[in-house]
Amino acid sequence: METIPDNPAGPLAGRRRLIIVAVVLALLLIAGTVWATTRPGVSPTAAQATEAASAAPDTSGPDPSAAAADPDPSAAPASADPSAPPAPVPAAEPPQAAPAPEAAPAVETPPAGSDEELAAVEQPVAPAVPLVGTAVVKTGVSAAITDVEAVNGEATGIGEVAGPALRFKITVKNDTAAEISLDPAVINVSYGADNSPASSLSGPGPEPFPATVAPGASATGIFVFGVPKDSRGSVKIFFNLDAGTPIAAFEGQAPA
Repeated sequence: METIPDNPAGPLAGRRRLIIVAVVLALLLIAGTVWATTRPGVSPTAAQATEAASAAPDTSGPDPSAAAADPDPSAAPASADPSAPPAPVPAAEPPQAAPAPEAAPAVETPPAGSDEELAAVEQPVAPAVPLVGTAVVKTGVSAAITDVEAVNGEATGIGEVAGPALRFKITVKNDTAAEISLDPAVINVSYGADNSPASSLSGPGPEPFPATVAPGASATGIFVFGVPKDSRGSVKIFFNLDAGTPIAAFEGQAPA
C-alpha cells in the first residue's frame, strides 16, 4: 500500500480560514448594529441613551446668562481704558466726636429783697413797746394791741392743747397811698423769763386778718394763745408784717 505523506500546510490554512470567518462575522454584526440604530422610528438602546446623556452638557450648574447679567461690581469693565487713571476711592468719614454732656441748669438766685432771700436771713426785731400799745411797723404802717384778756383756750386743731390762754386784738392801720397785703403776716407769742413759745389755739372767738388793708383804712384780727397763768408776768407778742419789714414787739404783764 502506498503511504500518503503528511501535508504540513493543512492545519495553518484551516486556522487562517477560521480567523477570516470570525472577522467577517464581526464586521457583519457591527454593520447590522449601525444600520439598526440609524433606521427612522427606532429608539436607541439603553446603552446608547446613557452614552448620549453623559455627552449632553450639564444644565444643573449656575446659569451662564445669570452670571453675565450680574457681573462682579469689583471687576473693572472689559472696555475700560487701561491708560485711564483709577477711579478715586471715597475717603472714610472721620469718627464723630461724642456729644458734650449737657451742662447742669444753673440754680436761680433769688433777687435781692425777695421773700425767698429774706426768709433765709434772720429778721431784726424792733424795740419792744408796752403790751397794750402801738408800734410803728414801717413808714405809714402801724400796729396796735388792744383788748388783752384771759380766757379758757379751746383746742380743736391738730396738736393743740386746751387750757389757760390769752386772747387779744391787733389793729393794723395803713396811712400809705398803696394797698397792703396781710396774707404773709405772722403772730407769735412767748412768755416767762426764758421766753418759752406759746401755741395758738382755735378758740374762743378768733378772727383772722382780712387779705388786704386799703389806703387810709384799718384791719383787725383776734388771736388766742395758750399761756400758763403763773407765767404771765412777762409776755411778748410779735407782729411780723412781711419778710422785708422789722418785727414789731409788744411786751408787758398780761391779765391773770
